[in-house]
Amino acid sequence: MNPTTHEPDDRLISELASALDATDPVPERFIEAAKESFTWRTIDIELAELVFDSAEAELVGVRGVDGTRQVTFQAPGFEIEVAIISDGTRRLVGQVVPAQVGTVELHFGEQSMSAESDSLGRFSFEDVPLGPISLRLQIGDSAVVQTAWTLV
Repeated sequence: MNPTTHEPDDRLISELASALDATDPVPERFIEAAKESFTWRTIDIELAELVFDSAEAELVGVRGVDGTRQVTFQAPGFEIEVAIISDGTRRLVGQVVPAQVGTVELHFGEQSMSAESDSLGRFSFEDVPLGPISLRLQIGDSAVVQTAWTLV
């Protein structure tokens, strides 16, 4: 057998292609709407991208003793560092870097909570529900930054 021949893989790819061809294609208007919504996502809010998540970091040989997860979001000129602490209740403790005083909103589902960041940029929320969350940061009258949705 030739080592460069991948007959089982080729057969599987062919079968998958046939299965996909048999399904209904995505309507063109849905594709266009998705592209347009993506284009407008930051029209009046700067999106802070998730750049670190300790839940995805591979820590070989390390056992966690508590339920703390750390995530970092980044936007031009800002970084939002967050610790999600599960110790009977779920708390979210964060800091805006560089330190900024402002309003931080925690969005979950159709609801939200609000907290003020102090002169060191620190903020916190108690009793954070399970599910997807997003933070929205308003610094004075200028910058509005919103994080990508993250599952907690």
